Amino acid sequence: MNIRTGLWPWLLQRLSGLFLSAGVLIHFLTLHGSGPPSYADVAYRLTSTGWVSFYSILLAALIYHGFNGLWAVSLDFNTSDTFKKGFKLSLYLIGICTFLGGLTILNSFKP
Repeated sequence: MNIRTGLWPWLLQRLSGLFLSAGVLIHFLTLHGSGPPSYADVAYRLTSTGWVSFYSILLAALIYHGFNGLWAVSLDFNTSDTFKKGFKLSLYLIGICTFLGGLTILNSFKP
């Protein structure tokens, strides 16, 4: 591992994985723990600032973890520098657009 370029992505991959493990467990237990969720449960969560913040952070961690994993897998292939730059730019653009779309959905809910 190149300590100048590889330490932070490696560390953030592990931290986002830990957060995702806890976040998905929290989501599952609070929403699905006592049977099927009702509309009132979902409405409460999506109008609460705390829950919307939690889900926004969970969304960011999910996108980072997934796309950083795709980037790490792509490094195993012997491709040209031009392809790597294009692929990395594509991951950034798709990730940013996905995050902004998710935030729009999370913040547009009106009960």
